[in-house]
Parts: sequence; structure tokens; C-alpha cells
Amino acid sequence: MIHSAVLVRPPRRDSDDNIQAVYTEERALDGSIRIRCHHFLFVTLRCTDIRRLYDVFATVKHLACVGFLEQLYAFDYRSDTADDAKAVEYDAHAEFRRMGVGVAGGVGQHWRVSEINREFQLCATYPPVVAIPARISDTTLTYAARYRSKARLPVLSYLHPNGASMTRSSQPMVGLKQARSVQDEKLVEAIVATSEPTGMVPRFRNERNNIIIDARPTTNAVVNRAIGAGSENMDHYRQCRKVYLGIDNIHVMRDALNRLADAAVDAADVSATASDLGNAEPAGMMARIQSSRSSWLSHLQNILVG
Repeated sequence: MIHSAVLVRPPRRDSDDNIQAVYTEERALDGSIRIRCHHFLFVTLRCTDIRRLYDVFATVKHLACVGFLEQLYAFDYRSDTADDAKAVEYDAHAEFRRMGVGVAGGVGQHWRVSEINREFQLCATYPPVVAIPARISDTTLTYAARYRSKARLPVLSYLHPNGASMTRSSQPMVGLKQARSVQDEKLVEAIVATSEPTGMVPRFRNERNNIIIDARPTTNAVVNRAIGAGSENMDHYRQCRKVYLGIDNIHVMRDALNRLADAAVDAADVSATASDLGNAEPAGMMARIQSSRSSWLSHLQNILVG
């Protein structure tokens, strides 16, 4: 998939106004189209005819910059291979059954499937079918969703054969006034209780073996209180403890990746120029990457540690 495409125009001669004369074949090769893909593939296209170079760039721009979702390549792709012909559509109900959700006597007996988001009215970024604790009603879900950013309430992502579960959600809308939601607290407590044989949390158990993982740095979570968000107040979530992973937001990660890619491309260009000039000295790609201060390896380390 194309990340970006840049048209590098060749240098012009000022002595002639005719485009074909201005851009000779030799000068046309100085121009190029540089395409960067999302998976670190870099492609450079060159043409002897400057008009064809412009036409190719216009075509790439037209195909890459779509105005409607249905114009994406995924909607037009048709495969004739036998392997793809055997592919079936994803069935959320079947996947939840595979994990044991709602199966009597199994590890998922205290979970159930809800279609409360069937028309995407509860949460626009969640699937129509979600798995939640069996003792939580859809009405409770409606109120709990109001307490989470963009209504991304805690729902099941993975159920292990030993009964342990992984759930996902967005940050709570705590704010400066330390707001709380009884429905959200009941939902989290019910999620914790699903690993118990009875489906209930023992009243006098004080261990905090259940972890609420906040992927952000602690500073980001605290600052977000100023805009009405924040992080869970652990005084209201029984038998849970919180851990911060210190992973920066998507904007910082994207900027670091762009810095890394730009440094790699610059180093490759310098290396190619040095080779053309007969210079055997290496361009020093690692030195350029380090001087870019992208901190990309530090970000990867934080993700792997988390």
C-alpha cells in the first residue's frame, strides 16, 4: 500500500520554451517519481519522456487518493486462486463459540454474546457483536459506554482455555472532578468474576491479581484529565491493580517512523551518488539514522517490554 508519492522534476533549460526541447532525454532521466510504501518498500520510477513521467504520476495520484471508501482496492480485488476461493467470511458468533463463550460447563460459561451494537449505534468503532459477562445486561452496557471515550466500553478480546480473559476499552472520562461510573465498575468487576467457578468475586479476597494495563505514559494519562478523560481510580475497582506501559501516542510513533524512513532514504541517495562518483567510502546509514533522533528503537523497546 502506498504511503506517499513525490514527483521530482528534472532541471530545466531556460533557452527554449518548448517542453520537449527543454526536457531532453538525458535531462528527463534526472526526474523521477519516488514512491514510499507502508512496509518500507521504496520505488523510484524514471522515464525518458517527461510527458509520460507526468502521466504516470497523475495516474498514481488518482488511484492512491480515493474520494469514497468503495474505491479502495480491497473492494475491487478478485482472485482466481484456489486457496482464496476456499476463504469464508468472518463469523463472530463462530469465533466466540470456538473460545467457549456461552458454552455451559466450560471456561466461557459466565460470558455471553450481545448484539447491542448491531447498528453501530452504541459504538461506531466496535463490531456489531461483542462478548460481555453474562450477568451484565444491555442496559448496564448503555450507561457504562457513556463513561468511556468514544463509547469503547470493556469487551472481550480473547478467552484462554484456563478461564483467564483479555478485554479492551478506551480511557475513562474521569476529568478533573474525578467522575466515576457505577455501571462501569460493575462491568469490570463482572469481567474479573468470569474466571471464578461461581462467576462471583469472593467478598473478602484482597489480592489484586487482575491487571488494568494503560499503554500510555503516566504523564499523558494525568494531562488528559484536563480534557475530561484520564485513567481509572483504583479505589473503585476491587481486586485490580494498574500498570502503565509508557508507550507514546500514535502521532509520536508516526513522526518517529517518518524520521527513520527519511534518514534511510537520504543515506541510500548519498550512497548511490558516491558510487556513481567512484567513491568507495560508505555513506554511513547508521550514523544518519542516529542523527535523525527518531527514537524509533526506543519506541520498539517500550512496546516489546510491555
